[in-house]
Amino acid sequence: MNAARGQDRSKDQATEQDAELDASMSSTLMRGIEILQCFSASDQELSNAEIARRMGLKRPTVSRLCKTLLHLGYLRKTQKGAFRLAPRLLSLNYPVLATMPWRHNVVGPMREMAEMCSGNASIGVMSGDSFVHVQTAGLPPGWPHVPDIGQSGPLHHSALGWSILSMLSDTDYSAKIEEIRAIHGQDLDESRPVMEAAVARCRAEGFCVSYGDWRPELVAAGAPIGRTEDGLYVAIACAVPRYRAVAEYFENDFGPRLAEAAASMRLSGVFKLATPLS
Repeated sequence: MNAARGQDRSKDQATEQDAELDASMSSTLMRGIEILQCFSASDQELSNAEIARRMGLKRPTVSRLCKTLLHLGYLRKTQKGAFRLAPRLLSLNYPVLATMPWRHNVVGPMREMAEMCSGNASIGVMSGDSFVHVQTAGLPPGWPHVPDIGQSGPLHHSALGWSILSMLSDTDYSAKIEEIRAIHGQDLDESRPVMEAAVARCRAEGFCVSYGDWRPELVAAGAPIGRTEDGLYVAIACAVPRYRAVAEYFENDFGPRLAEAAASMRLSGVFKLATPLS
């Protein structure tokens, strides 16, 4: 789960958000999902009180929601009485992944790219203001960050995200930027010059490079692959620890090779670029 979703929100914020909801939406359902989003790799176990504090809700309300999630099998209780996400949540992933059989066809090229840079490779798709990993390859020793299926990250702060954004039409790009701004505000404005330069480079050269923009300890190159027939925007990124990354290699050698690998993936006919690279 994305840790950013688990940030604290005051009762006033919760009340204001509920007031802005479309009358046809279920605030109870939204709060239940928000409880699941409170958990992350660094916050694997949370008490009822901690969830209530983060959500800005009363403990009895959180207790009732958590009891429902326990009944459905999406939460489990520890011996200490705290909550953890339950394995049954993984069953929700399978129908989504089953619609992406092409994931298995790109594993070979991904492994080749991971070996070439002695790092990790990941394929991601756009989901709201984020990207989500749907396939990964490579696991070198001493790796500071191991991407895994289901992990997400920001579109506006990462090589993978920039590569995805580069595939949007001007109209869709503007709409997506407004969506990101509504969520991230000033953070988007501060990072926008770097983001827009990377998006422009993806459109012109087929790749971009991030020097710790998302994770300070990583250097990553990303490349747009294309859009699937069912509307998913797909990109690839490869990363290495920053302490052993050579900028000249990423800029002049690996980046162009990654762009070529993405182009070869498009030969399958599964992925298409709306606007050919200039």
